[in-house]
Amino acid sequence: MDDGGVKSVLPDGHSSSAACAAEGFTATLTVDLRGVEGDEALYEAGPLRLGLRLAGETAGLEKYDRDAGNYLAFAMPDGRCPVLEATLEGLRVGIPLGFLERPEGIHEVVVQCARTHLSIQVDGHVDDDMFKDPDLTFDLSSPKVLSARVTSADLSIPAPTDMPSRTPDSHAIERNVQYWTPSDHNAWVGDVAPGVFKGRLHVFYLFDRRHHGSKLRKGGHYFAHLSSDDLVHWTEHPHAVEIEEWWETFGTGTPFVKDGKLCLAYGLHTSRLTEDAAFPIGGTYALSDDGVHFAKSRTIFTDTQNPSVYNRPDGGYELVMGYGKTGELKRSDDFANWTIHDDKLPFGGDCPSLFDWHGRRYLLQGFSHMACSENGAPGTFADWSGEPDVAYDGLAVPMVVPWRGDRRLYVGWLRHVAGWGGWLVFRELVFLPDGHLGLKWVPEIEPPAPPATFQAAPGEKPVLRFSAGDGRPALLFTVDPERREASFADDVPEPEFTDRWHAANVRIGGLRCVGGAYEVRMVVWYDRKAGATIFDAEIGGERTIICRRAGRFQVNGEHANDNEKTIKKDANPRGVSVGRHLRFLRPGGLSRFPDRRA
Repeated sequence: MDDGGVKSVLPDGHSSSAACAAEGFTATLTVDLRGVEGDEALYEAGPLRLGLRLAGETAGLEKYDRDAGNYLAFAMPDGRCPVLEATLEGLRVGIPLGFLERPEGIHEVVVQCARTHLSIQVDGHVDDDMFKDPDLTFDLSSPKVLSARVTSADLSIPAPTDMPSRTPDSHAIERNVQYWTPSDHNAWVGDVAPGVFKGRLHVFYLFDRRHHGSKLRKGGHYFAHLSSDDLVHWTEHPHAVEIEEWWETFGTGTPFVKDGKLCLAYGLHTSRLTEDAAFPIGGTYALSDDGVHFAKSRTIFTDTQNPSVYNRPDGGYELVMGYGKTGELKRSDDFANWTIHDDKLPFGGDCPSLFDWHGRRYLLQGFSHMACSENGAPGTFADWSGEPDVAYDGLAVPMVVPWRGDRRLYVGWLRHVAGWGGWLVFRELVFLPDGHLGLKWVPEIEPPAPPATFQAAPGEKPVLRFSAGDGRPALLFTVDPERREASFADDVPEPEFTDRWHAANVRIGGLRCVGGAYEVRMVVWYDRKAGATIFDAEIGGERTIICRRAGRFQVNGEHANDNEKTIKKDANPRGVSVGRHLRFLRPGGLSRFPDRRA
């Protein structure tokens, strides 16, 4: 193929097309994407390869195409799934053409290696991955155009500092924030860290691609950022803390305020990448004057790699030790000198969430642990993890934050069917008379599909049946007033209940609200991006339960007494009536729920 369309731009002092990951390069191409029929090489420069391939048809990449790349969710109308993809030194980044607003025609394609990142950008859509090797050097000599589809190609060394993977400045979120995911085709929500600064709720989360598979499975996540001042209108901000060095990999923390600035504590899991003591490991933080743009402090203030930091009413700080050093609560007056306040916490682990409410102290930890102290004194936490009404409903790693009117918001993520990371989900805590905590939907936060409601009579055991229609077991939602339990489970003789955070078969107990008549509200929502259906129920206004299943489900509502129920769609929180009635029908009746493109 003639290389006449290739132009190389080298900086002063370079005698060859050699680049390392630190300085990087940018390849900018104009590519005609019309009429893609099969796999095709487009361009190469040293180890960099750019090409088209049909996802799902390459031996050895079937699982990647379905799960990590999430390509197959965006097949073309004829069922094929062409992907524009770049590979370099074991990394693979790509964008399915079916995800583009205009799949065919001529497009500008930018492939960039910069500051340990490899990114591809088409029409503003980005895929990104990260190297874990500090010594990568690329010989980019003799770049070649390999297809007539490429009408121009420009190779520049070094890359600009403004990477395509970076988000633009703050902008309003037009989609529902309940069950929200970032807009890229393979981007998901990981561990969350909510906090309040100057009356505004800030939600930081680990921006995940490939279900914990980025950076060659060494924890390639960075902190993204949403905020709201009323829980109705939301803003997406630039990424708060990005990976900039090969040795960086982040662990979850919390927001707090220091010297009038909004800070985000987080961990450096450096040992995942190197045992060299010259590189920092432990808890650090980033800080912001305006609550939007953050700078890394470059300070290690604790040896835990999941630091949960909180402001004390007296002006000091509290620190619950997470990953790497667990089971301790420390205090400091100056953020420099920390002393142990309580070394008898009943458990340890990742991502602790400490909060006070109605004179009690509560501690959530990870995926299932919960403790309570009636007065907050050291050594008085009682372990509630084994209680049937522990405040977990199928969400992963929830964090609690105070909100106006002495409310407590509970924010977590629902695990994707393919693995780690998934959807952002909001709840509100309910304080029960004995000090235990329930969960309800947040009134201000609308789901993307209108809920259905039904009334259950005293002692009634409703069973709703959701069918995939492809031979897989149906999903049953059951409320058992006698056992005071509710569950989502496969319709098989003995469904297996595993950890709730897997969000497969999920069961909650200790329901107080089903002793008499009670109401159940249900959202069933299909997300095309994930190729999965979310099932979310609120029972009696004080308990919630959530799960998800691969595929698009249909509703065959069936109650134990075989009576047909009329289900009324809720009016939305703004008081606008949704209108018509929806029936859960006996087996054989079908009712489809809304979906969205992405």
